Amino acid sequence: MSQSDFTDPFLKERYGIKNQKWPAWVTPAVITALLGGGWLGWSANHYSKPETRAELISFRVVNDQSISIRYSVTFRTNSIAHKCLLIARDFSANVVGEVTDTFPAGVTHQSREVLIPTRVAGVNAAIDRCSP
Repeated sequence: MSQSDFTDPFLKERYGIKNQKWPAWVTPAVITALLGGGWLGWSANHYSKPETRAELISFRVVNDQSISIRYSVTFRTNSIAHKCLLIARDFSANVVGEVTDTFPAGVTHQSREVLIPTRVAGVNAAIDRCSP
């Protein structure tokens, strides 16, 4: 049979030949790929540039009653004040001291060294969270 034999509607129906340029699954697949790709791009951009980014530079045990922590913070918006909760832990990872460090509005990037008072001897320090 040649291609010209399939111009008859009866033969097209009999052999399952359709007048579509592409299969039926292509349209939903393209729509899903566009929506999924758009969402993936937005989420990657949104979560790679957080509102507040804090980086621990170093910490030092001063004595049995305090730990010094040095860290830097970057804020995306400078119109509101921000707070960072700094914690000190003992050898068993129990929190033995904490300090809330406040940044005034207008600051976008700053490095600080803060002393955290502790109940017992601490062995490490961390930035628990920073938020507006």
